[in-house]
Amino acid sequence: MTGRAWRELPTLADLLVRAAASADPAAGIVTPDGRTPWSEVLAGAERIAEQLLDLGVGPRSRVAVAADCSAEGVEILFACAALGAVAVPINTRFAVPEVRHVLADAGIEAVVVTEHPDSPADYPELIRAAAGLDGDPAVLALDGLPSLRIAAAVGAVDGFVALDLAGPDPEATAARIGELRERVSLRQTALMVYTSGTTAHPSGCPLSHEAVVGVGVGVGRTRFRCTPADVLWDVLPLFHLSFLNPLLAILDAGGTFVTDRRFDPARALAQIRDERVTVAFTCFPTIIEALVAQPDFAPVFAGVRLMLNVGPPETLRRLQALAPTTVQLTSYGSSEVGGIGATTSPDDPDDVRLGTNGRPLPGMEMAAMDPVDDELLPPGTQGEIVVRGPGLFDGYWNDPDKTARTAAAGGWFRSGDLGFVDADGRVSYRGRIKEMIKVGGENVAAMEVEVVLARHPDVAVVAVVGVPDPRLTEVPAAFVELRPGATASADDLLAHCRASLASFKVPRHLRFVDDWPMSATKIQKVALGRKLAAELGVG
Repeated sequence: MTGRAWRELPTLADLLVRAAASADPAAGIVTPDGRTPWSEVLAGAERIAEQLLDLGVGPRSRVAVAADCSAEGVEILFACAALGAVAVPINTRFAVPEVRHVLADAGIEAVVVTEHPDSPADYPELIRAAAGLDGDPAVLALDGLPSLRIAAAVGAVDGFVALDLAGPDPEATAARIGELRERVSLRQTALMVYTSGTTAHPSGCPLSHEAVVGVGVGVGRTRFRCTPADVLWDVLPLFHLSFLNPLLAILDAGGTFVTDRRFDPARALAQIRDERVTVAFTCFPTIIEALVAQPDFAPVFAGVRLMLNVGPPETLRRLQALAPTTVQLTSYGSSEVGGIGATTSPDDPDDVRLGTNGRPLPGMEMAAMDPVDDELLPPGTQGEIVVRGPGLFDGYWNDPDKTARTAAAGGWFRSGDLGFVDADGRVSYRGRIKEMIKVGGENVAAMEVEVVLARHPDVAVVAVVGVPDPRLTEVPAAFVELRPGATASADDLLAHCRASLASFKVPRHLRFVDDWPMSATKIQKVALGRKLAAELGVG
């Protein structure tokens, strides 16, 4: 995909229309509830869009979506896209004050929820609590949220306008919504995701149709190489780009998307086996390690041609060895770059495929920049990873200062990540710049220590943080989850570190963990550090 190819992409809703018209009738979304062909997903999206339109939602309206991984959740997203509205998926792991911040900061005009007994959260109750819902849900007037006028739900939910999926005249609905869909441009904002970082509140990242579709289509065509025969499995939450990127990759190919409202390892492996999944977007350690621990992992994954996981090279090599017939890919990205910014390729040699984060998607560029003088660095030289191209977000919502701080000359976005780009254009991520631990004047990269610990055969998941120290300012602290049946002690793991690391890099504290504080997809290192600092009485 060249820059021109990005400009010739369909909009988000047009991508669904194309799949509904051309895909095999059996292809669509599969959940434990059943199979929904793409044509039915389109009809449901158009019906939801029509009802939202009648309630007053229109082009550029901002619509909060609190929904799970289901056909209905996907239909809500595409309904917004068809209207030219901006979908704002709510991170349902956020606390009530954080959700209220999103509703207020985004100027949300309508909120749409789903409800199901198997949902991982009570979405209607979360919105009730965050918005203080009161009165007619079709004409709300709420203190502190003057823009929010509509609260709707797919199906009957107390206190919400009920949206049904079966209209009286589907053809008339399709024609009416089709007129609006054709007016939507590629550069219009399709989505705004809120990402947690170092600021006091989550930051909104607006993404255009071009960015959202371009990343998904680029990954599907050039890395996953999806075909209509492919079946892709992904259970990451609907509010995360790691749900949307793979969904659009397989939708573009006219294949089948398998998901679930919540992740259960045994149920997931049964899905992968029964639906004959060919591409597994396992992605994060908490998911893949839980699958690996299942007794039937190896025979089930023997039928999977490709999986994507993120982690240090040692972890990726071990996963490749556990599933030798499945091609192991990895990636680098963030919300600001549309989700996936770079990935390895099935054609890459093993050392490249498992030892780097791959090349940027076609049309995107990445480089390493000196964070002090903003000079681009030679290949192989470590610095701050910078990104530019049509997959980038449109700046932080309502935060011009943060947008300016992350912008560099030449249209580059400062990622805040440490790494380098080699002579072949492949990116290698080395950690967050702000995760450097200052030990008595020496810099220690948390990721370097994590890589060493991950090499120990008993270690399943590891996170390293800096904690205050009265003598050295900061010292490394390691949190480790062992593999099932493993018996390594703290002394064993620290001895393992001493064999490979300088003494000042060896963790001063090590704690075993079996329940991690999590965001949607990542271990919350800040929470780990605060808890340990409180335990130690420092900081």
